[in-house]
Amino acid sequence: MQKFNFSRVGRSVLLALSTATALVSLGAVAQDATEPAPQSEADVERISVSGRLMSSAASAAAERREQPYVAELLGMEQISRAGDSNAATALRRVTGLTLVKDKFIYVRGLGERYSSTLLNGAQVPSPDPTRNVIPLDMFPAGIIESLVVQKAYSPELPAAFGGGNVNIRTTAIPLQTSFNVAVGTGYSSLNSDDGFDYAGGGDDWRGKDDGRRSISPELAAAQQQYGILTPVNIAEALGGINAGNLAQAETIVRELGTAFNRDVDVSRDSVKPDFDGSVSFGSRFDLAKNVVFGVMTGLSYDRSTQNIEEQERYYSVSGDSLVPLNRYDDIKGTEHQIKMSGMLNFGLELGVDHRIESSTIYLSDTKDEVKIKNGDSIETINENNRSNTDTSITYEERTMLSNQLRGRHNFPYLMDLALDWQYTDAKARRYAPGEIEYRYLNETQSDGSVFSFLRRNQNAVNYSFGDMKDNTENLSWNAKLPLTLGKAEMTLSGGYAYFERSRNAQTDRFNFDTVGYSLEQLSGSFSEIFSDSNILDAANGFKISNVTTQADDYLAAQMIDAGYAALEVNYDYKFRLNLGVRYEDFKQISLPLTAEGELSGEVTDSVLLEDGFYPALSLTWFVTDDLQARFGYSQTVVRPDLREVTPVLYVDPLTDFKVTGFSGLQSTDINSADVRLEWYYDNSNYSLGLFYKDLKNPIEAVELSGSDGNLLMSFRNAQDGKVYGAEAEFLQQLDMFGGDFGQLANNFFVAGNLTVSESEINIQRFPGANLTNLTRSLSGHSKYVANLQLGFDSDNNQHNATLTYNVFGKRIAFAGVNDKDDAFEQPFHSLDLTYSYMPQESMTVKLGLKNLLDEDVEILQQGEVLQKRIEGQSFGLSFSYKY
Repeated sequence: MQKFNFSRVGRSVLLALSTATALVSLGAVAQDATEPAPQSEADVERISVSGRLMSSAASAAAERREQPYVAELLGMEQISRAGDSNAATALRRVTGLTLVKDKFIYVRGLGERYSSTLLNGAQVPSPDPTRNVIPLDMFPAGIIESLVVQKAYSPELPAAFGGGNVNIRTTAIPLQTSFNVAVGTGYSSLNSDDGFDYAGGGDDWRGKDDGRRSISPELAAAQQQYGILTPVNIAEALGGINAGNLAQAETIVRELGTAFNRDVDVSRDSVKPDFDGSVSFGSRFDLAKNVVFGVMTGLSYDRSTQNIEEQERYYSVSGDSLVPLNRYDDIKGTEHQIKMSGMLNFGLELGVDHRIESSTIYLSDTKDEVKIKNGDSIETINENNRSNTDTSITYEERTMLSNQLRGRHNFPYLMDLALDWQYTDAKARRYAPGEIEYRYLNETQSDGSVFSFLRRNQNAVNYSFGDMKDNTENLSWNAKLPLTLGKAEMTLSGGYAYFERSRNAQTDRFNFDTVGYSLEQLSGSFSEIFSDSNILDAANGFKISNVTTQADDYLAAQMIDAGYAALEVNYDYKFRLNLGVRYEDFKQISLPLTAEGELSGEVTDSVLLEDGFYPALSLTWFVTDDLQARFGYSQTVVRPDLREVTPVLYVDPLTDFKVTGFSGLQSTDINSADVRLEWYYDNSNYSLGLFYKDLKNPIEAVELSGSDGNLLMSFRNAQDGKVYGAEAEFLQQLDMFGGDFGQLANNFFVAGNLTVSESEINIQRFPGANLTNLTRSLSGHSKYVANLQLGFDSDNNQHNATLTYNVFGKRIAFAGVNDKDDAFEQPFHSLDLTYSYMPQESMTVKLGLKNLLDEDVEILQQGEVLQKRIEGQSFGLSFSYKY
């Protein structure tokens, strides 16, 4: 089969996008691309002079206080002290944020589609093909300088803004020479049992496929030569259908079976302790008077193993009760994960007015998982003497490489004009070679023994080879001009942004046909059943076929032109008004490919074209030196992801549900309003806020009518929706007591936040999706989110500890259909403890304990378990040295 290479056709897809634009008479002209402007931010350099979390939390609050729009900030010290290993786990401590699947952030109860991520102010591609947002667990804590969560829209941000925007700011050029090294280990309570492994899997410390999983040269050449790998099709390619050619074609098909990696027998082995290590170095050099060169570099490595214990069910409804169609109550497995990251920053300061920086960041996350499911499918659920054992081997490499050049300039001779700019070239890839699924049937005999055999079927074994590549380019600039008019200090600002994305997604799927095998032959191990001799034995009738019933390949591209203008007015230090508007011209195309590699359907059927103005307003009233009130209003948009609008079938790696895209999705228009009161005094602060969001055409995941007893999900636009609520936050040192108790309490502080909210959508019925509730909450929305921290800092700074609690209210995992109620993920109470001991100023020993309450993740439907995952308890121990 002829496969598309995006390096060859990516530009032609962008050209097709422009052509499609002309065809629908919008008159847009194709350009090489455009990119949303990065978030403008205050330049903050920090020198850690002590290990006290109270001071770092107060420093972060001080920066948040100066932000013109509602925002939250986590500094490097706060992240480190709480024991967070990556950006995702750190962000769950921010007001109104919840963490989903340890990867994605829900802001104010809205799903991950309503959040966006920037890296140093620039958009970068996601290496997860099923999500538009970046899996935040890929960013290790060691490369993060701070995390800024902006909950109210401002016009320098991309207009695709829903619940909030997360800007990951990597470590800046240091103010002094520094050298840090750390090593650590960890263990999970689930790992007391032996884990699962297979030949060539699990224990690859590099996180790179050694070649045995990837599609073989022989198989790739056969697809290129014959296309569809059936005896009839190959015989036609050999010169015509006749007995001789058919016999030769059948031989070719059998021989191609030996080109697959079949040495994948699952075995048990003891689980090794986790290991992680990191090293970083930074320094600055005076090259001449007022000329400084800086460098910051770092590497990190993390190897972990986690055993899996789960339950999984799927139901139909009978009266008021649910009847299981699938029931897998015994699911065990092992996930091996390798994470690596590297960062290299250079900077050049030319006096106080000019600074140029470059930043290269590489992230790699490899998952190798074996999962064995024992239970019943729809075929065996009502048979007492039969059950299934389903085995799956899932391997994926997710990588991202970002190269950025940015600059900041002040021009005193041009009325103090300030200019910043950036260019970012980023590439993301998800490489998933040699994923395997197969099922053994277990039959209980009359004597009580169990006879197990690989199912005899044309699709007895499924192999898949997936590869998705995303390339993006960003270019943006922002200018600010300060002016003074009487008591009013004003700043005029404006900018332009350019963004281009091209994606090439390919998946090859193959089946093994075992209809000609005997049951005795199929009772052996996987490698025995598919040995060379059994495959090549014509009597067994072995065949392979590349799946042609579904299209998995597609090409996609996005283009955005954007510009904005804004005004800030600070009147007599009593009021600050920020207002502005952004204009975006957005174009998107997603083209599914046929099994033969040709474009499927009409180009104009897969095009999304829109442009519009997106205003934002923020008013801050400085009531006193310690008290300020904010009001904000904005209009934004949330657009469907590339995969959601492409009608191809895929499996969601987070839920194991089958999902298909829908080309008719529309963007969601959002009107947002915020009111907030903030009180700062000494090192403590309090805030109380109200928010409201009105949504037009919100995108919801809905269940379609499946035919095999499994969930089949897709996406549709609801009619309208709304989200509203209140949030509160506090940080307080316990220094209000007297006597000996007061002296002890002075070493403690408490911090916390609470968000309570409601949501409602109105959704219509769809063909093939008989929704039970047409008025309900938004998917993923929690009515409450609470975080609480109790911190301790000793007087000599040698001991500190943080006890952290987090909980979210139940939320809809997916909507119910066919009279079944909605399925709800249940509240998860997380309690973590981190303790640090610093015997010397340069040394730290840290102990972290996770999930002390031993909670499990559960999704229930009408009181019945739909999915359950045992999280287990874990601990980590690390040692770090700083110079």
